[in-house]
Amino acid sequence: MTLSSTQKTDRRALVADAAIAVLVAEGGRGLTHRAVDREAGLPQGSTSNYFPTREALLTAALHRVVERERPSVEAMEALVPGGPYDARRAAELMADFMEETLHPDRAGLNVARFELELEARRRPHFQEALNEVRRSYVAIVERLLPAAGCTDPHAHAPQLLVLLQGLTLNQLVEPASTLSRDAVIEQFERFFATC
Repeated sequence: MTLSSTQKTDRRALVADAAIAVLVAEGGRGLTHRAVDREAGLPQGSTSNYFPTREALLTAALHRVVERERPSVEAMEALVPGGPYDARRAAELMADFMEETLHPDRAGLNVARFELELEARRRPHFQEALNEVRRSYVAIVERLLPAAGCTDPHAHAPQLLVLLQGLTLNQLVEPASTLSRDAVIEQFERFFATC
């Protein structure tokens, strides 16, 4: 039986979603073609038909994470016309965005993204794919920052992403010391006040 191009696209998305689930459950070391086949409920060897190398599988997972994060990013971009924002309001909007990405239905995407970033340290070609994704996020944030009164968005966009990533990681891995919403807003407000 030959799959149509739509079926192949759907199957590739299924495999990439299964790779994300494996990354969340087992970490980067657990990501194997066999584990993804099992997670996706596919016959052994199916994943390697679509993504023959581990790097190809990692890249597929990365692009799928980005695709699944797109609604949140679009919601963030939609904030721009509503500006200008003072530092407090910009901080509240960032906290809202962060809360949305940490919702139990979406938190796994953050875990998978962090696992992928760790994998990229050891894989130069995969690092290139990750850098491409980072540049797209930096470009989005550069467009957002002027609405928050930032006078040098090019310099501050990477810093805001680092802050967002650090706070997100803290909320994921330190449940006992999870920051309150007010504490998160305070961190972002401090950033915007000096932007």
